[in-house]
Amino acid sequence: MVQKEKNRMKMSVRTMFLISVALFMGAVQAQSKYGATAEDSVSCVQNLSLYQEFMKQEALNDAYPAWKEVLRVCPGASKGVYQNGAQTILPTFIAAEKDPARKQQLIDSLYIIYDMRAANFGEDDFVMGRKGTDMLVYSPDRVKEAYDILKASVASAKGKSEAGTLSAEYQALNILYGQGQATKDQMLAEYVELMGYIDAKLNNPDLKERDRSYVEQSRDNINTIFFNVADCADIGRIVTDMVTAKPDDIELKTRLLKVLNGKDCSEEKIYRTLAEDVHKANPSSESAYSLGMNSVKAGDVSGASKYMKEAVDLCDGCTDKVKYLLKAGQVASANGNHGLARSYANQILAIESKNGEALMLIGNAIAAQASGCQAPDVWGVYWLAYDYYQRAKSLDPSVSEKASERMASSTARFPTQSDAFFHQLSDGQSIQVACGGLNETTTVRTRK
Repeated sequence: MVQKEKNRMKMSVRTMFLISVALFMGAVQAQSKYGATAEDSVSCVQNLSLYQEFMKQEALNDAYPAWKEVLRVCPGASKGVYQNGAQTILPTFIAAEKDPARKQQLIDSLYIIYDMRAANFGEDDFVMGRKGTDMLVYSPDRVKEAYDILKASVASAKGKSEAGTLSAEYQALNILYGQGQATKDQMLAEYVELMGYIDAKLNNPDLKERDRSYVEQSRDNINTIFFNVADCADIGRIVTDMVTAKPDDIELKTRLLKVLNGKDCSEEKIYRTLAEDVHKANPSSESAYSLGMNSVKAGDVSGASKYMKEAVDLCDGCTDKVKYLLKAGQVASANGNHGLARSYANQILAIESKNGEALMLIGNAIAAQASGCQAPDVWGVYWLAYDYYQRAKSLDPSVSEKASERMASSTARFPTQSDAFFHQLSDGQSIQVACGGLNETTTVRTRK
């Protein structure tokens, strides 16, 4: 029964394309993209129809012969033939093939498909980016060739390059670096270039949400590679050389400043000068943050607070908003302005509700209120701070150790059961904390 049904399906498909030929033969013969001769046109339409129908049924083995014939007879008939070949048909066969020789033939066919698509439909930069990316996967022994293809693609397409192409180029360069065929200076120069394209994509208001995750993943991949290769001494030296070579290139300086911040190289000699040049030419959240960080390292808390506030104010929807808010909150806390620190933390939580660092900031701001309170009110301050530390620990594993230490510190200041009883308080009781301008509800706890 199964075989009969399959035969019936194939017969139906054949009937369909024969009807298609009869209906469209006249029009097809007049269109050179369907083949050089009338016979080619008939074969093209037949096989195109067969291949498309089998693709709809996900019957790749049945689609494959017709697909190959379309490429042979009428390579300019349909872009979809190349898209399906490169994205579905050949990758599926390559993954399933056990014979090394046959697998290599399929891989070579994949590369040819990309060349044929570019020859027939253009879009060379995009297509070659895809080819170079696949070469990196299927032909690791040809990494230099893959890199050259990817670099040429990006050099031409620039910011229009696919996120995956940008990531693949840097991955290929990193492999060459590991083989001694590329230098650390090249790694930094290309990092600056590629991250410029990535940042432009992320800051584009028209970027669709479904594409944002791909861009962010590429950014993270490139960052991971770069940060494993370079240390601050290398970056500082290379940045200095690049600035010296192009002292008036503010766009370059802006990107280099971002590199130094990404690696937290704010103690490098070039850092302050670079930040001041960028901020003077075009004040931005990045340059203000840089000057704030430098002020922090210099012990200038007042200056740091000023610049961090400016970084937050200038960051209208920018991708680093949370980073700037967090550092501004930490500086405010160090400056004793706990109300402002808590305000920054709440702004973070409005963006990332599970941000542990923001919750820690609020806990610290609350605990700082204890110095102006007396028992039993002071206990409420520690109970409430404990709540925020506990929440931070449960929501954000990255602050777990730090939160546990603060929880232990708060617990040490809880009252004994007898002290709590003296004030008509018992474990588990709900209580309003009003000391120090606070106005939140927490739970009574005692030291055991």
